[in-house]
Amino acid sequence: MFERRLKTLLIIISLMVLVLIGRAAQVQVIQRNYWKGEATKALKRAQYFPTSRGDILDYKGRVLATDKPCIDACVDYRALLNPPDKEWLRQRAIERLKARLGEGWDKLSGKQRTALREQETAAMQVEIDQMWPKLALASNRPLDEIMETREAIVHRVQMLQRSAWYRKFEEAVKKQGGTKIETNQWTKWLTEGGSDAPPVDAFEVVVSDQTESHVILHAIDTATQNDLGKNIDRYPGLVLRPGTHRYYPYSDVACHVIGNLSRVNGHEVKIHPSPDDLRAYLPNDQIGRNGVEALCEPALRGSRGRTDKELGEETVLGNIPAVPGQNVRLTIDIELQQQIQSVFASTTLRDSKGHVEEGALLHGAAIVLDVNTNEVRAMVSYPTYDLNHRDELYTRLLDDEINDPLRNRATMSQLEPGSTIKPLCGLAAITQGVLGVNEGIECTGYLILDGHPLKNGRCWVASRWEGIIPTVSHHPVPYPHEGHDGNLDGHLTYSDALERSCNVFFETTADRLGIELLSEWYEKFGLGRPTGIGITEFRGRLPSGLHVAALRRSTCFFGGIGQGYVAATPIQMANAAAMIARDGVLMRPRLIAPSPDGKLPEMRQGTWQKVPERVDLHLPPAALAAAKDGMFRVVHSKSGTGTALVAGDKLLQRAMICGKTGTAQAARFSIKARDAAGNVIKDEKGKDVPYFPEPSTREQPNPLAPWYRATIDDDGKLNLKHSWYIGFAPADKPQVAFAVMVEYGGSGGGAAASVARESLVTCIERGYLHVKPAPPEPPADAQSRAE
Repeated sequence: MFERRLKTLLIIISLMVLVLIGRAAQVQVIQRNYWKGEATKALKRAQYFPTSRGDILDYKGRVLATDKPCIDACVDYRALLNPPDKEWLRQRAIERLKARLGEGWDKLSGKQRTALREQETAAMQVEIDQMWPKLALASNRPLDEIMETREAIVHRVQMLQRSAWYRKFEEAVKKQGGTKIETNQWTKWLTEGGSDAPPVDAFEVVVSDQTESHVILHAIDTATQNDLGKNIDRYPGLVLRPGTHRYYPYSDVACHVIGNLSRVNGHEVKIHPSPDDLRAYLPNDQIGRNGVEALCEPALRGSRGRTDKELGEETVLGNIPAVPGQNVRLTIDIELQQQIQSVFASTTLRDSKGHVEEGALLHGAAIVLDVNTNEVRAMVSYPTYDLNHRDELYTRLLDDEINDPLRNRATMSQLEPGSTIKPLCGLAAITQGVLGVNEGIECTGYLILDGHPLKNGRCWVASRWEGIIPTVSHHPVPYPHEGHDGNLDGHLTYSDALERSCNVFFETTADRLGIELLSEWYEKFGLGRPTGIGITEFRGRLPSGLHVAALRRSTCFFGGIGQGYVAATPIQMANAAAMIARDGVLMRPRLIAPSPDGKLPEMRQGTWQKVPERVDLHLPPAALAAAKDGMFRVVHSKSGTGTALVAGDKLLQRAMICGKTGTAQAARFSIKARDAAGNVIKDEKGKDVPYFPEPSTREQPNPLAPWYRATIDDDGKLNLKHSWYIGFAPADKPQVAFAVMVEYGGSGGGAAASVARESLVTCIERGYLHVKPAPPEPPADAQSRAE
């Protein structure tokens, strides 16, 4: 009995040994390479390398934004942890003691070494705690910002480690025949950690970032380098290391168009997931925040590189090189942009009374479009700011309510366009069939509705000349109107009304259309909705948005002259001018130029993509011809309101410019009222109390807001107006379209005309507007015979 049991036991043991031997043979011989690879993977550590961002170039290939070498202040990851890594502190403490004591360290007893090491570790902990305020002071940045950067780095490294864990988890699931878990199930764990980890055992994974230094202060200046460098031994873990930063060679030129970078936030890490961990956003990464940097983020952003090595060894197990971002070329000509911008910084203004102001500062926007392609050649917003110092100046820029330099006035200033809207009103009425091309409308100086003259519908001639000349009807200044095409004197056609900017004509026309049709046509012309340019823009406002029935009729006829409940941005008005130049074809403005192979770079998706590239509005040719004729006469006839654009300049006179001035009534400028300590004053309801700065006049300029101009009427009333000028050239074969808006610039024939004048001269100089050569001078003998 006993022998039988013993034999059975021996057989079982023998079978087990044979199984073990067989399994060992399988592992060590048959599957030797497989398990060697698995062992290598288990001991693998990943090292990530940064990529470089693509350059932004202008239309001529000049560099507008690039990555440039710099010095970064970096701190070892183990010192960034709170509390710092104990083993790292211990090793650094020993190193410092050995360096300080030399051979004396080896002569100490174990107990003495332990005591000194603990003292040195505690001292290093204090030094690390003191390092953060020092870094903030040296860089002139808030301590909260330094600590936020520190926390973001720790979070970033943890994400890298989780990502490495997840790759191993996917491999394990795949081997077991399972399926991948849903993306939304693990994305939160990758980005936030917590208890929602994948249901697998922990993998032993080390990423090199856990033992490296990370950037705390980016692109520090020389003074900060010197300050930190001379005391670097007092800051455990701190190193000064070469790096790169975003550099903008033209500093403030086109700053609103180019945009800027900033650190990605936690929300963006989650909303921009990527199946490729080398392109995924990690905390402390840079992301395009606005402008083209944001629009072309998918193309400009490269892919980081990764090298896998065996833990504790330098053997490379795998290598994926970093891929730099793509270069992006704009349609902007930076030198054209720079020259137009300089006009806002200092120009010569002339008012209607002959007064001249040299070196005037203006706030506003100017846009130049290529008519054929609708590419933006210049898009100026002034004032500007230096992109290279935006971060350190941001608080100051944000608090500057008087100048508001961060706002892109070209796409975000939605103001009443004044008389620049009149060409659109007339085109809508003729196309809709409520106005004839050569139909005359009598201007008596006042709008007449249902047989009753309205004082609040006066023509500008009546507003300005009433009481000065015997009668203000029929446009007696600067030259009396003469009827044509069967119309009596004072009965203006569409072209006449554009030339003289007659309010009564377009108020009557708008009233015929009605508020809904007027708004519908304005929207067809691109107002009240985004143009689709791709960067941040405001929609503007249409008259139909007002739902107070009692005011709808007056809102409608005021909308016909660009006042009241209608507002547009400069880019919308430039686009409308280009539409007229193209005979009724509306196109989406383009900021990004295609590459040499004709392809556009990948851009961030958005609502701008819903705007059609090209829409033919099928406007009547006779209406378009009348619009162009009237706009040509605005600039070149004796009765035109925009003759200041070409006055005394034979070159511009030959450019055959079609234009339209606009003078829009403006509200008083206000900012938040503040007390002596700089705190915003609130009323009893908790609302901000407004403060109204005094506007600048010729007699009493306001040095705090010299751009905020006003005129004093003869009756002593303060007159505040925004100045507009839109147009295109040449009249027969348009090449460029433009729009200029000057905040509180007065009449459209003044400040806006001054900017438009210099802008067009620059377009001629740079070859975007071709002018017919001057006729040859007659021979001297021919002149003498003529005399």
